[in-house]
Amino acid sequence: MPEKTVLVAVENVPYPADILYEYKVGGTNAQPGHIVTFPFGKGNKKARGIVFAYGKNTEGKRLKTLTSLYSDEIYIDHEGILLAEFMKNKYFCSYFEAVRTIMPSGIMSSKTASEKSGIKVCYEEYAHISHTAEEYKKSLGQSELAKKHLAIIEFLKNGEQTVRKTLEYVGITKGVLLTLQKKGVLTLEKREALRSPLRGITPQKAMPTALNQEQQTAFEQIRKKYDTGGAHLLYGVTGSGKTHVFIALINDLIKQNKSVLLLLPEISLTLQIVRRFYAEYGEKLAVLHSALSQGERFDEWRRIRDGRATVVIGTRSAVFAPLKNLGAIIIDEEQEHTYKSDMSPKYAAAEIAAFRVKREKAFLLTASATPSFESWYKAQKDEIGFSQLTTRYNGRPLPKVIVADMRPELASGNKGLLGKILGEEILKNMQNGEQSVLFMNRRGYNAYVSCPSCGYVYTCPSCGISLTYHKTDKKLRCHYCGHSENLSSTCKKCGSTALFYSGAGTQRAEEEIKNIFPELRILRMDADTVVKKGSRDKILSDFRQNKYDVLLGTQMITKGLDFPNVTLVGVLNADASLYTSDFRSYEKTFSLITQVVGRAGRAEKEGRAVIQTYSPEHQVLEFAFKQDYPAFFNSECALRKALIYPPYCDVCQVIFLADGLVKATEGAEKFIEMIKNLSAEEFADVPLRIIQPLQTAVPMTDGKDRVRILLKCKDVRRTRDLFARVTATFMKENKDIYISIDMNPSAIL
Repeated sequence: MPEKTVLVAVENVPYPADILYEYKVGGTNAQPGHIVTFPFGKGNKKARGIVFAYGKNTEGKRLKTLTSLYSDEIYIDHEGILLAEFMKNKYFCSYFEAVRTIMPSGIMSSKTASEKSGIKVCYEEYAHISHTAEEYKKSLGQSELAKKHLAIIEFLKNGEQTVRKTLEYVGITKGVLLTLQKKGVLTLEKREALRSPLRGITPQKAMPTALNQEQQTAFEQIRKKYDTGGAHLLYGVTGSGKTHVFIALINDLIKQNKSVLLLLPEISLTLQIVRRFYAEYGEKLAVLHSALSQGERFDEWRRIRDGRATVVIGTRSAVFAPLKNLGAIIIDEEQEHTYKSDMSPKYAAAEIAAFRVKREKAFLLTASATPSFESWYKAQKDEIGFSQLTTRYNGRPLPKVIVADMRPELASGNKGLLGKILGEEILKNMQNGEQSVLFMNRRGYNAYVSCPSCGYVYTCPSCGISLTYHKTDKKLRCHYCGHSENLSSTCKKCGSTALFYSGAGTQRAEEEIKNIFPELRILRMDADTVVKKGSRDKILSDFRQNKYDVLLGTQMITKGLDFPNVTLVGVLNADASLYTSDFRSYEKTFSLITQVVGRAGRAEKEGRAVIQTYSPEHQVLEFAFKQDYPAFFNSECALRKALIYPPYCDVCQVIFLADGLVKATEGAEKFIEMIKNLSAEEFADVPLRIIQPLQTAVPMTDGKDRVRILLKCKDVRRTRDLFARVTATFMKENKDIYISIDMNPSAIL
């Protein structure tokens, strides 16, 4: 009888050599989904991989044998394997890169490192007394040991306790418990101890379940759609109660014994909605995001995989949650760039979700007040379902928008970040005991530091972009790669002491506002203030409890947050994202302003928004002030269609990294030539437009120069086959040039 074999994806294999290798199972009992070790290559070096499928047979084959199984507890199911195969084809990555992404963070570390960081099953030992305990009490004397035995029995008589807690309470060693166990007085039992991110969370009182008429109509439209599968877009103005529709949908699916995944774009949104959902679903709820410890993520992942959790809330990577009997995936604020990975595999959560619901016969619901152009376009063409919520849930009006033209302020000598109108409104709110939210989309103190004497600008030695000055620790930081350095009082090039600080970030805004209003209690929320675990939750909790008057922050405060006492929103510089080279800059600006304005007046008190701008007549801003998405879409899409940009095509960005700009450019030109040649020979049916090489806005990475080309195309199998073949050949022939491919990147700069 032929020996059983399996097909294995190998870790750290170059993309051109990334195929499935056949091995004998041997004594490992390995099955598809298991992580295994084995000899690999000419030197039989120990390697690691994952089993993708069974082989056919071993007759006539000289095959190596698997060495060991990594763990019985850690594996991916059949759906996970199919998803990894999809990702390899879709995102130009290796099999193992796809698997590493699907599984919880840390699992693919070395076994020793992963166990140290919590990637192992944890157990807690419990003690409970037996029916003979009362009889044993009568036989106890007055010795010190007898007193301890009595104390243990008294402590446990109202119910079992952990051994750890029992030892602490009675003040004994474990040996005393073992003695009682031998006497049959108590039993010690080890049980799995889950590390839960829900521990310490206070459930928020149950939300109203009654939908208003508009919500009920939307729910019924959605329900008809998910009965037949496919996708649906829920468009609703800020504060329209989309979450109420989500809960109605989830409750309906739970009644059918289905599971549901809800994706959110920011970690900062999870606490608020987790508290709501915890009250609804209790221990059936699981949470997945990057702020969890590796142990917490591992335990949540196992609870989901084993069917113990049926409602999952998480950020982008939660789209891989191995839910059983999946009913729906809901993507809230679906337009957000955070749903697209910048690391290989460069996956989009919406695409992964679409693959999963099609495979698992489930339903995809996307929702937003500012949908992506691609989703709106599909809805208008009836390629996906569509529902809308046009009014706020509580019947309150949208915030009144006050446009503050900053040009007269500048002309009168005000070079600060805070204009007169916004300053007066902040003061009014403070006096009325109401809260304000201020948005500025740049952290740090100054955008860059330069020397007016010699013209030197402090830049990152790795990336070539300007370093941002952080006043709190007097450091210059690169917000792209994380490089930091101390800032001296003199220019590092010419020694001049006349350094020039330009641009502004949230640190400077906080300082300026405090100088104007010393009595104002201001809280800053940006990437620098949410580094520690739990810091996000604490900031939002403190603000919710009215411990602060103003919440000042970056993009993480612009969406989803719901504070009843916030009646004023201020945008310090509405022009900041308008004038970039990214073709999506107008779309992103409209979305940011619409979302942040929507934070005001969400409860009983009316809201207002002050938008500071140097371009008040800009059409995009005018659309955003009115929150008129359909008009904005129609206007912007006319330009997109003329220039052939999404949603009228897909865009593939290919980046080349090399030692020197000339070499990187030559690599890009060679890649273009290879594309043209193979297209003419075998892929003449693939429509393609090529935009010639340009240096990227971030000119370097790790000291290597960066050049990019854009390929306007259709993201279909034939196009990806063309790109994959050229990429594999290019990598074989140009090992000194790094290449990265990203289909429909979140930004093109």
